[in-house]
Amino acid sequence: FPSSEVLRCIPMREEILHSLLSCRVVTFQTFEYTRHFLSGCTTLLNASHGFRAGGVMYVEHEGRCVVLRADHFALPYSGFAARVGHEAVRARAAELRRQLGDRLIFASIDGDEPFSGLVLKLRAFHRLLKECPQHMHRVVLLQHVLARKVGAESEILHEVKRMAEETNRAFGQAAPLVVVAEGDLDIEGRLALLQAANVFLDTSINDGLNLNPFVFCCAHTDDMKGSMIVSEFCGCSSFLTGTIKVNPWDTQAVVNAMHAAITMEDAERDLRFKRDHSYVATQKLTEWVDQNLCELKHAREEREDAPVSGLGAGSQLFFMERGFRHLSQEAVVYDYRAARTRAIFLDIEGTLAPDRRSVLRPYSANGQITVQAAPLDPQVLDSLRLLASDRANVVTVISGREQAVLEGWFQGVEGVGLCAEHGCYWVLPGRLQARAQGGSAQRWQSMAGADEDEDWKTIALELVKLYAKRVQGSVAERKGSAIVWNYRKVGAQMICKEMAMELMRYLDPQSEDSLMHGYPVVVSHGKGYVEVKRSDVHKGIAVERVLREVQGQIGAIDFVLCIGDDRSDEDMFGVVNDFTCEAEDDGCSSGAASPLVRRHAPSESSLGTVRMMHKSSMTFEEFNPASYDNRSRYYSVTVGRKPSKAAFFVKDVGEVSDLLQKLASQAIVTKLSRFVSMPVLATKEDSDSGDGGS
Repeated sequence: FPSSEVLRCIPMREEILHSLLSCRVVTFQTFEYTRHFLSGCTTLLNASHGFRAGGVMYVEHEGRCVVLRADHFALPYSGFAARVGHEAVRARAAELRRQLGDRLIFASIDGDEPFSGLVLKLRAFHRLLKECPQHMHRVVLLQHVLARKVGAESEILHEVKRMAEETNRAFGQAAPLVVVAEGDLDIEGRLALLQAANVFLDTSINDGLNLNPFVFCCAHTDDMKGSMIVSEFCGCSSFLTGTIKVNPWDTQAVVNAMHAAITMEDAERDLRFKRDHSYVATQKLTEWVDQNLCELKHAREEREDAPVSGLGAGSQLFFMERGFRHLSQEAVVYDYRAARTRAIFLDIEGTLAPDRRSVLRPYSANGQITVQAAPLDPQVLDSLRLLASDRANVVTVISGREQAVLEGWFQGVEGVGLCAEHGCYWVLPGRLQARAQGGSAQRWQSMAGADEDEDWKTIALELVKLYAKRVQGSVAERKGSAIVWNYRKVGAQMICKEMAMELMRYLDPQSEDSLMHGYPVVVSHGKGYVEVKRSDVHKGIAVERVLREVQGQIGAIDFVLCIGDDRSDEDMFGVVNDFTCEAEDDGCSSGAASPLVRRHAPSESSLGTVRMMHKSSMTFEEFNPASYDNRSRYYSVTVGRKPSKAAFFVKDVGEVSDLLQKLASQAIVTKLSRFVSMPVLATKEDSDSGDGGS
């Protein structure tokens, strides 16, 4: 698998990654290719990875986990070893030795392609004969080229033959020193050629696995002798530890390796060969297949007992896994309609809109590089506008952005509460503003001392600037309540994460050696950023503040919807979960049946009957409201499947937008049906008038 630098040049790069991530298990030949794949997912898709018990590696993508393995294909050793003793193989090997004479044979089998490194190989062999004339009568190079074209000679093969003729003429031997053969090779022919050889020589400049060194070990099962020179750009060089590894671009290094193979002591040669032969002989193809199937079965069993797959928003394949329960939009709409007082809390980037915080704006008002704020989708704004216009709703959006950014986003949406910088600055929802502010003309409110604690900000900002200067593409952000180092745009995410952990150690207020020791701050590490902020500022406090105002001004809350996607949103989920448990305890103490459930043990009865129905290629939920007598009306929802305090998850931003549109449509229905009770009154009046007339 190519490195991220090569992958970024491919026009269909995202499609390649998405196609692989649609599988449950992806196995690569080497761990290096797995590392390339992880780097590509992080750079191009902003996907995160992690590890489970037993060292299982996985990538989080579109609400599910894809298991990654590094396990190279195993040569069917027993089958090849059985063929080595065949008379036809032995006869063909003996014939090759007779033709080449009593010389040490360097043999190689390569394809007719640029990555084979054929020109580099012949160049190095030519220099060996020139610099080490003592080997001139002792060695011969047998190069077999698996030609791609029939009836036409490629440029590479033509050049190889020209260089072979030049070497043979230059050193004037009666017998050729370089022999070039071409054409296809069956298994017996390949075994015979490698059995006749004393040294296997590979100079490929980019190869996947290359099983020829494995076949060389099989071919010498009887005599247990031989040496191997393998390019470090060949996948098998990671497993065959007895080989001499070379950089094919370094001609002198290849010459030295060939000289070492010629002059190596028999004891060392035998030890190296036995080490590699033992590894090849213990690798079984059936075990390789069984391991992959077992990994696939294990990944399959980790999902829910009744897994569901289908096409979600944007026609993307999705799966629901154990550990999270996928949010039923029909259930949310049902509870939304039944509730009288509703509190809705929404994160913005990564929830209401795709996360574009990696897009940088060249200069801000003060001349510093900052993070670009992309506008929200008009449909999302329309949905928020309708939700905020419903007097039963208290809608609040919470973000780590500054006040000016939120004002620009929601300037045309009246009645929506705004919380900037994780709740350090806020504007209460329209329904709560009049009483809470006491007639004050000031729109934005702030926590005490929000603009006064400048000492720790100055220290933290100077340190963060040093990191931003050393890592190109990262930025230092100064907010009213926080200092942030943002490295989302940097390609080398793995290195940046290590630097982020180091920065956190320097800023950790619990450490006596930290620059922030003694200051009332906390340090957090999120997706592509490190943030140091006041310890009393987080999104959970903002949610708690709004809930307290709603309870004080309006009364009991019977519906809460809280959606977020980032680690900073976990504080919101924690407050909603605690609020759920408190409401449950109050309901039980009063003797009434609780309408709430705890997050840690969602039961089938509390979630209602949601049966998955298949229609054409789509999968949809059939919701049965009759089973919702004992239900949860408090929803904490995370975007994407990942470890979270949230009780539910949605796959992506598209699902959040769909849900908001469905809830907004209920607000339209409520407005249009404000005289819904009139038919009942009319019936009673008609009845009274009818009695009087009689």
